[in-house]
Amino acid sequence: MESILKGITLLRGVHYACIYQEGKEPVSTFPDEMSASMNLSHDLIDQIFSALKAIDKSHNEIYFSMGDRFLVGYLMHETCIAILLTDKKINFPLVHMGIKSASAKIQRKIKEEQQEKIARLAPQQVAAEQVPPTDEELQPVLDQLSTILKKYLGPAAIFVFEDDVKKWKKTYIQSHENLPHLVEIIKQELDPNKEQADFYQQAKIVIDDFLDS
Repeated sequence: MESILKGITLLRGVHYACIYQEGKEPVSTFPDEMSASMNLSHDLIDQIFSALKAIDKSHNEIYFSMGDRFLVGYLMHETCIAILLTDKKINFPLVHMGIKSASAKIQRKIKEEQQEKIARLAPQQVAAEQVPPTDEELQPVLDQLSTILKKYLGPAAIFVFEDDVKKWKKTYIQSHENLPHLVEIIKQELDPNKEQADFYQQAKIVIDDFLDS
């Protein structure tokens, strides 16, 4: 986490940053005298994200104005939050790119930790069966679902699909068995009168073929 944190603090306009991961000590560049305030801020931000999730909202960033600076909370993973103290006049698109990259690294790191934990707690054969498939293994079926969605939404489908996959990953383990949940999330983007049923039937064929292969 230290290397990921260092990458975030190198972003121009970011003064301090802290990463909180559930069950672990936070890693931070905030001065010691600010640590207590950051812990309180983390608790508040965590409660807000939890409340948003409870009402099916997918917001993953929160801004608090503090004079000429922002205190920004980012949901990097369902078990990980980053808090940044930034200038108000900052290149936020650049910061968002940096946070997106850091989030991907954190998600990979957490996934690796989960797989290592499974391997330690179960016999090797059972552990191998329980390890979730890699993104590469699921990518063919994801590509096919994205292609189907393009028939209804055109070029915009790629952005809608990416957002829906993120929602799916936040709520469900990335496994073959949970692909139908992704279909249900995507289905909500379509006209309920006809498009939803058509999409569901085509998606079901793709998933069934994938599971049988």
